[in-house]
Amino acid sequence: MTNSMRWARLTLIVCLLIVVGVSGAHAAEPLFVTDDMLLNAARDPNNWLMYGRDYSNTRFSPLKEINVQSVRKLVPKWVFQFGVLDGQTTTPVVNNGVMYVTSSWSHLFALDAKTGEMLWRYDHQLPEDIGKYLCCDAVNRGVAVYHDKVYLATLDAHVLALDAKTGKVVWNTTLANYKDAYTMTVAPLMVKGKVIVGMSGSEYPIRLFIAALDAENGRTLWRRYTIPAGGEKGSETWGGDSWKYGGGSAWVTGSYDPELNLVYWGVGNPAPDWDGSARPGDNLYTASTLALDPDSGAIKFYFQYTPHDVWDFDGVNESILTSVHGHKAWVHADRNGFFYAIDRGSGELIYHRPIAEVNWATLDGNGRPVVNKSKVPTRDYMATHVCPGPNGGKEWNPMAMSPLTGYVYVPTREVCVDVQGLKQTPQPGQPYWGVKSIKFHQGYGQLLAVDLESGKTAWAVRFKSPVMSGTLATGGAVVFAGTPEGKFMAFDARTGEQLWQFATGSGIVGGPMTYVVDGKQYVAVPSGLGGWMGWATIGGGGAPWLKDVPKGGALFVFGLLD
Repeated sequence: MTNSMRWARLTLIVCLLIVVGVSGAHAAEPLFVTDDMLLNAARDPNNWLMYGRDYSNTRFSPLKEINVQSVRKLVPKWVFQFGVLDGQTTTPVVNNGVMYVTSSWSHLFALDAKTGEMLWRYDHQLPEDIGKYLCCDAVNRGVAVYHDKVYLATLDAHVLALDAKTGKVVWNTTLANYKDAYTMTVAPLMVKGKVIVGMSGSEYPIRLFIAALDAENGRTLWRRYTIPAGGEKGSETWGGDSWKYGGGSAWVTGSYDPELNLVYWGVGNPAPDWDGSARPGDNLYTASTLALDPDSGAIKFYFQYTPHDVWDFDGVNESILTSVHGHKAWVHADRNGFFYAIDRGSGELIYHRPIAEVNWATLDGNGRPVVNKSKVPTRDYMATHVCPGPNGGKEWNPMAMSPLTGYVYVPTREVCVDVQGLKQTPQPGQPYWGVKSIKFHQGYGQLLAVDLESGKTAWAVRFKSPVMSGTLATGGAVVFAGTPEGKFMAFDARTGEQLWQFATGSGIVGGPMTYVVDGKQYVAVPSGLGGWMGWATIGGGGAPWLKDVPKGGALFVFGLLD
């Protein structure tokens, strides 16, 4: 062998070793997720280990490679097509370079977070007739990761654990019968070895619940009904036997305070939505945030935002855990048009402020509504120009909080309605809305920066359409949000100045997030407007032009131009 041949062979071997080393450096391989990792998720800059990024649900990342100066160089790095349409409401989770992302119709994908290459997929086999038992689109908000598994809640009321490396089903637990309209769209919350999930379905005559399952075997550990049964504390707030059909969905992921050992979980609207005559009383625990003992499911205390809700204001929205006026607090922006700061050790009100046009009520010093009777729909009366309408204020789409600015970034919807109630007889598996007529007035949306200490708006950006996306705040002083027309946008977190935008081709209704692989920061956002995500267009209403937005089903991932 000549010297030149030896050098060529040596060069080839070195190149192969370099290639193997480089590929090994970014090969997607999930870490074993411990309780300590979840407790310290806020201090982990590289990963995004749960729905709201951390137990406080802040959706704040300390990453700052993408900042107010560099964000203008943001470009698409890869796009993943889900292969299904309808609303894409997910927030991806990333664990050591492996991304787990869901789509509508209960599909789950494991991707290489650097390249977008699919590692495995799980397609949950849904019943053919599932559609008629769904109130509000076939969406899914994401997964949870814990130990060596990934956890998924499905439209037909199953919770599954899958092997995080292979996608193989480890266990599959059915929590309820989907034919009674028990469904799930929630991203699970992992707390001390428990998979905590909440049910959807309060547009049907059922009584809903929050449940905890053993992460290792899927055994149900506790079930907390959100509507008290006859004779239980709180049942006196339901006239007659209306508690049997009371609704009380819990489809947005809760928050967890490990020091107080309390989970804060939102509960949605009573059933029927608009016919209050069918359910006299305050209707506990609907339109509330519950403080739950995660070990037993016991309700320690609660705060009810809208007693006897006859406007479909819900209350299910997330709570961000923070500090306000020196108190451990949660902040909550509600569909009823108010922003609240609540003491998270007692449930007492710290302050409230309007974040939208509000004419249905004022709030007293304890946060209880003083209702404007002219804005109360009944079976015999159409309440006109009720503000806000049933899609916000702020809808479920998650807000974010930045410790850099002290602001909470709230996506809002300024849409009012005319609405009249309707008497209905509850029938299993049949919608139970209690509405004769509803008409949306044309409106708009805003992205608000709300000062945590005062509750006052620091800045506002107005949009043509109601804002339907989640938000993301970063250490680079950038806030990300999207529009239902499909624009993904970046703003200066301090001033609200728009810095960048990209057209994704379909509406953005899910949650943007960010992560690091091999030292580089990426930002991901789902794109896909469909089904009931166009809620503001019903009745020719709030944003009728959105009916022309194309449906979609894709995940866009961005990074800085190399």
